Amino acid sequence: MSDELARIVRGVRRALELEDASGIGELFVASAERARLSPARTDPTSSPAPAAAQVEGATKSEKDLFGHPVPKTAAPAVVEETPQRSSDLAPAGIAGRGAILKASLPVLEQIAEEIRACRQCGLCETRTQAVPGVGSAASGIVFVGEAPGAEEDRRGEPFVGRAGELLTKIIQAMDEAHLVPGVSLSRESVYICNVLKCRPPENRNPLPHEVELCSPYLERQLAALQPRIICCLGKFAAELLVGAKGTIGALRGKVYRYQGAKLIVTYHPAACLRNPAYKRPVWEDMQLLAREYLTD
Repeated sequence: MSDELARIVRGVRRALELEDASGIGELFVASAERARLSPARTDPTSSPAPAAAQVEGATKSEKDLFGHPVPKTAAPAVVEETPQRSSDLAPAGIAGRGAILKASLPVLEQIAEEIRACRQCGLCETRTQAVPGVGSAASGIVFVGEAPGAEEDRRGEPFVGRAGELLTKIIQAMDEAHLVPGVSLSRESVYICNVLKCRPPENRNPLPHEVELCSPYLERQLAALQPRIICCLGKFAAELLVGAKGTIGALRGKVYRYQGAKLIVTYHPAACLRNPAYKRPVWEDMQLLAREYLTD
């Protein structure tokens, strides 16, 4: 591995030593260290390996966020389908999604303008800024959370507070671990958004009528993005898109379908900040996401 990457790893390690003792910093350090010792990333312009080989490479000797080995397990079958299921799965890989990316840009911008001007519920009276979403359709991976927090409301961008920093590190760790060979994963290549586009006062839970009024924006965003796979972060996104109520523990570890996408459920990054024990199942869920991304 190049001296440059080794230098970056050392720099990241030094920076993370300055963070508070939240126990989260080792996520990126561990993944970056694994990447330094692993083979180089597959060239995205080259012909992709067969799906079976990609899955094997993605799951072999995987580790959780603590660096502990995770036993290989077979990918679970699709166990539940939403009523909106489509039989055609959206394409995978950067090369196969160019047309989707190009077509989605003006549509997403139009939806964002509508969201910023929206006054359908009382949240418009208390928000600083609406928070439409960030990223692109390039990879075909979408993360859907609950609602903006204080920092998101201030900046107009989703997942930029402490929970957002953790989500960014998770995406970076997936990229550095080469979980999806040939696909560069970052906040720019995935799409990140919330069920609600405005912050509820005092970060309270979304109210049913707020979800009802705001969810059509999310549905239109997903239609434009044509994701390969959706990752629901937390209870509200899961219940809306899965179409069933339940705990995250009961809903995660399974594969659902939403229109042309597969869909999985995991803990919200904020839950990981409150309970670091959730980091291990979240990393298992990211491995599941990668396996399902690679297979039809």
